[in-house]
Amino acid sequence: MKSKKKSGQLYISLQAMHLIPLMILGLIITLVCYNTTASAMHAQVADELRNMCDAVALTYDLLYPGDYHLEGTEALELYKGDTAITFDYSIIDELKADTVIELTLFYEDTRILTTIRDESGDRIIGSGASTLVLKDVLTDGKPHFYTNTTIFNRPYFSYYAPLRNSDGTIIGMIYAGKPCSDVNKAVFTAVLPAILITLGCVLVVILISASYTYKLTSSLQKIRTFLSKVSTGNLGVELDPAVLRRGDEISDMGYSAIYMQSSLRTLVEQDTLTEINNRRFADKHLRQTQAHADLYGSTFVIAIGDIDFFKSVNDTYGHECGDIVLKKVAYTLKRHMTGKGFVARWGGEEFLFVYDNLHLEEAQQQTEALLAEIRELEIFYEDTPIRITMTFGLAEGEVGTRIKDLLQKADSRLYYGKEHGRNQVVI
Repeated sequence: MKSKKKSGQLYISLQAMHLIPLMILGLIITLVCYNTTASAMHAQVADELRNMCDAVALTYDLLYPGDYHLEGTEALELYKGDTAITFDYSIIDELKADTVIELTLFYEDTRILTTIRDESGDRIIGSGASTLVLKDVLTDGKPHFYTNTTIFNRPYFSYYAPLRNSDGTIIGMIYAGKPCSDVNKAVFTAVLPAILITLGCVLVVILISASYTYKLTSSLQKIRTFLSKVSTGNLGVELDPAVLRRGDEISDMGYSAIYMQSSLRTLVEQDTLTEINNRRFADKHLRQTQAHADLYGSTFVIAIGDIDFFKSVNDTYGHECGDIVLKKVAYTLKRHMTGKGFVARWGGEEFLFVYDNLHLEEAQQQTEALLAEIRELEIFYEDTPIRITMTFGLAEGEVGTRIKDLLQKADSRLYYGKEHGRNQVVI
């Protein structure tokens, strides 16, 4: 009996010697696994929010060239270049719909555009940020990630980045945030299988945890690399399909990143060769111009311009020379249209112009001045000077004008100019 008792005590002691360290080890592994996952996910959230802030700034720069500034006497409006953006929530709303990230654009210390709403469903425009944020970001001029920012009694993971004009002046902030509860829930859900397995068998937990942590950090790194490339303008990069096959919160992040990439690709409306607006941009803004005319009774003029004998330039000097000619001409057209409306590459060597708040005769004078400038333009290709001319067809838009009819009229006048000598403006 005595021997049996000692044997039992030794068994219990050995079990205790194994179980206690194993329980401690299991607890340590659980804590380490949770903290590692949380830190990695927090870092990913910080990167995701930072990249979203970069994406918002890049989107506004691509869509609305120029600096941020206020205009108005009685009611001030925020402008980006020549475009009033005070009440245009389309960009941030679309990005939020794709990424479930709250976005805000501050001018100085005041929210001008935001996706965050109060309990009544109203956007919290006109409110400000905390003193700490204003000091860190506006005063010190450095972006900052906060893990517990309270906005209307709800904690957020928040990233604030300085909003700068082209001269480097800080004129406000861009905010991107996610509710802390969503992120913490994702962290807990991600490590829950590891915790349950650890309670049953530390050895299995160690193996699964090591494998899971590696796959987790690897997937997070792939998403981070993907977002970094997207933020630099590489909208054609592809995310590793293995991330999307995970079927968990990390794959949701992957899909969110792809949706953001898709949204940016949709929003980018610049011609890659000439670096001026493309036809997609022109179609959209032409409709907006007509809507403005219908609403306020204003007039505008569109012009379709075509480079004369452009085919002969390509045939004589090659397409590389033709591209140079298009770039030089586009630069001249863009400079001419600054403050007057916009110009876009309509197709090939054809360009569309929209003169805001002008009548036909006034736009004709402007276009004649542009044509004179084009005639004086001297383009060198391999030390060979090339001179060109253009032909323009103009049409005036007003209340009730159909865009299709307006384009047909301008195109018809352009065709008439081409058939009757070129190098002219036809109204």
